[in-house]
Amino acid sequence: MLLPWNFDHLVIAVPNLAESVEQYHNILGVEPIPGGAHPGLGTANALLGLEFGDESGDEHRDIYLEILGPDPEQDPELAVARLAGITRPTVQRWAIHPDDFDGLVTSAARASEPPVDLGEVHDMTRRTPAGTLLEWRLTRRTPLALGGIQPFLIDWQDSPHPARQAMPSVHLERFWALSPDVDTTSRVLRSLGATIEVEAGVTETLHATLKGPGGSWTI
Repeated sequence: MLLPWNFDHLVIAVPNLAESVEQYHNILGVEPIPGGAHPGLGTANALLGLEFGDESGDEHRDIYLEILGPDPEQDPELAVARLAGITRPTVQRWAIHPDDFDGLVTSAARASEPPVDLGEVHDMTRRTPAGTLLEWRLTRRTPLALGGIQPFLIDWQDSPHPARQAMPSVHLERFWALSPDVDTTSRVLRSLGATIEVEAGVTETLHATLKGPGGSWTI
């Protein structure tokens, strides 16, 4: 499976976080752990570790799966923009963590072929259930670039990487994209050092196959 070295995490957006946690438990045989809320954005998440390579986990990195849904403790209108059109679990987007976050943001903005619009850099925070405050930066643009196929950039700064906390893991058996313009999409990904498998398709979408002790699930 083709995955970039700087793969950070995969975001699966869901319409109801509690119901989706139960769904993961029933299908994959693992229960995601609470991640925390995103204040002011109307969302919260649950997390699973991700392993790939052979199933012994020999090729393990700090990568994880983020299940993102509305936070029932916040105004539901706040989550509308981030979860527009989400009626079922959807591989919405993914993140890479470049060695030089600022350098890649600058070079991508100056690139002329293909043009790469990463959006704006935002400062983010959330507090874990254990009380740890995480602070990071990421790039964000609306609508999502290439339907979410173009990854966003993330910089965890001095915060501990979420994948390093104790959590159950699932195996990422496959991660790929469909695009009506495979060549252009692949060029954009290469310019970011974020090459993944891209196949021809009618619309721009991301897909993943996950495997846990209870079974497999393609989303």
